[in-house]
Amino acid sequence: MNLNTFFSVSQQTASFLLSVLLGAALGVVYDCFRVARILLPPLAKPKPTFFEDVLFWLIYGFCVFCFAAATARGQVRLFMLLGSILGFTLYILTIGNLITGVIRSIVTAVYKVLHKVYSALIEPIVKLIRIFCQKVFRFFVGSHKNNRNLKRSIKKPLKNRGKLVYNDKAKYNPLRNILDKRADKLRKK
Repeated sequence: MNLNTFFSVSQQTASFLLSVLLGAALGVVYDCFRVARILLPPLAKPKPTFFEDVLFWLIYGFCVFCFAAATARGQVRLFMLLGSILGFTLYILTIGNLITGVIRSIVTAVYKVLHKVYSALIEPIVKLIRIFCQKVFRFFVGSHKNNRNLKRSIKKPLKNRGKLVYNDKAKYNPLRNILDKRADKLRKK
């Protein structure tokens, strides 16, 4: 049993072309991540994007390893890596950009339609509910405040006028003092 450790030129060419196809297939996987970022804007933030990229590169490495195990007797060759990177790059720059552009325009159109439907049907209902809730809130909060003020006034009854120095009008109203003195003089006569 004689094992060949070297590949012929035709085997290397076939492996290179298959690795280009593998790179294009991995470009489709990466497009799935890009489409998810388009459809779900929270995934476009830096932290989720970082984890998506790490996951993608783990998938990429696993696929290249499995490809090498299947076609090159487990030997990862430089031309296979270059072929997969070339296939990935060609896919992303041609078909991938076309697909994501179409998906972006579709998502934008659907968003506009849904926004118009929301503006026409749901927004007026939301405004009515908001106004109703504000009125109910004002009624109950206002009655609660009035009730608190009433409880305070019941706990502290009014003081007798005679005991209050600052309410002595005769002391602070000289015109009233003059009129009262004249009235007293007229009564005495």
